[in-house]
Amino acid sequence: MIQYINILTRTGKSLLFRNYGSSDVDRDLLAGFLSAFSGFMKEISQSDIKSTATDEFKYYYTIIEEIIIVVCTDLVDDDAVVNSKITTIRAKFIEMYGELLASGDWTGNRAIFTNFEREIDDTILGSIKVSIIGIGGVGKTTLLHLICGKEIDLEYIPTINVDITSYNGEELDIHRSIVLWDFAGQSNYRSLWRSLLDSTDIALLVLDSSFKNVNQCKEIIHDILDRYYKDTLVIGIANKQDLPNRLTPIFCEKILSEAERNPPIKVHGMIAINSVYREKIHAILREAINKILK
Repeated sequence: MIQYINILTRTGKSLLFRNYGSSDVDRDLLAGFLSAFSGFMKEISQSDIKSTATDEFKYYYTIIEEIIIVVCTDLVDDDAVVNSKITTIRAKFIEMYGELLASGDWTGNRAIFTNFEREIDDTILGSIKVSIIGIGGVGKTTLLHLICGKEIDLEYIPTINVDITSYNGEELDIHRSIVLWDFAGQSNYRSLWRSLLDSTDIALLVLDSSFKNVNQCKEIIHDILDRYYKDTLVIGIANKQDLPNRLTPIFCEKILSEAERNPPIKVHGMIAINSVYREKIHAILREAINKILK
C-alpha cells in the first residue's frame, strides 16, 4: 500500500504531507534524506518519475519546477499502479499551481496547498461509495436528490438499473469525494445488487416504514448484505414518516434486529420530500463516513 505522500521544496521544506500507513513517519528525517540526494534529482526531467528502494520501502519521486513530489510505498506495490497515481497527482498539481510556480510569484506560503489534500486523497484512496438500496417506491431517488440539494419531483419515476451521482463532500465537511449509487428496486433488477454493491463503503437501506416493507427488507439483509457484505456499514432510513400508520424508526429497528446482523442496523426517521430533512441526512452521512475513516 501507499504509506504516505510528501510534497516539498528542493531544500526539504515540506508543503503538504498525507500519511496513509500505520507507522509513524519522521518528517524531519525524510526531508533531510530528500535534501541530501536532491542533487541527483537535477538529472531527471520535469516529466520523469524515478524510484529508489530501501530495505523496507520504495520511494518514487518527480519534480515540478522547484517542487518535489515523493510517494513512499511497500516494496511489493505495483510500479505501473503507483506511477499512474503519481501521474494523476502531477497533472492535478500542475493544473492548480503550475502557472503560479512557473511565474516565480509564489512567496513560499504553504497554506495555498491545503486545498490539494482532497485531490490527493481522492487519487490515492478513491471516492467513498454510498449505495442506496431498498424495494421500489420507498423513496431512494428522492433521498438522493435531498442529499445533493436537487429539486424533488413528487412523481414516482422508477430507476432503471442504477443511477450513479458524484457528490462533493465539502457540505459534509469531508475531505473526500462521494459517489452515490441509487439502485433500482424492482424485483427484476435485484439480482444485480450483489455485484453492484462491490466496493461499497456505506449502504443506506431505505424503508417506507410500513410493516410489510420492513419485513421484506429482512430478506435483503439475510440474502445479500449478511451473506456477501457482512463488514459493510449499513444504515436504515425509515422514510415517509409523514404518512399515516407508519412504523416509528425504533419499531423498524426492532424488526430489522430480528435479522441478527452484527452490529444491529441503526434506523433514522426521514421525510425525504421535505427539504428540512437535508441537514439530518447530511449529519447521518457525516457520522457514518467519519466512522469508516477512523
